[in-house]
Amino acid sequence: MRPRAAIIGFACAIVVLGCDRVPPAVCDRSAEGNPPVRYKEGTMDNGVYMSSPWDGELLYFPGGMRYELEHKLGPGVVPRWIASYLSFSREGTKDGGALAQAAGNQVVVVFVDDMLITVANDSCADYWLLVTAGAGEPGAPP
Repeated sequence: MRPRAAIIGFACAIVVLGCDRVPPAVCDRSAEGNPPVRYKEGTMDNGVYMSSPWDGELLYFPGGMRYELEHKLGPGVVPRWIASYLSFSREGTKDGGALAQAAGNQVVVVFVDDMLITVANDSCADYWLLVTAGAGEPGAPP
């Protein structure tokens, strides 16, 4: 029993000693390190802006990424509601993929006016992003 305990103890010591030699993951979420990317695509239909279709190509959204979305709701129209959805699939619901509403710091709304919605990924995880917005009643986004 003693040799087995010594081997396990030695293996654990190697693992622990090696941990300080692994470089930490770097994730810069700062505004300075992540200037916003202007996104002019997307559609506006029945008063609702969508950055892409549910089953279309979503926006790549790695940690720290920022987008300035031209929401197309019209001059002088500021969105009353904004909803953001994330996926691990580039093409959303296509071919069995799925989307879920963002929560916490996954998608942070940084700025909103009658032309732009600026969002940031304030986490260090990579996602694919879909944003919807509208100026009507916020009851049930699409």
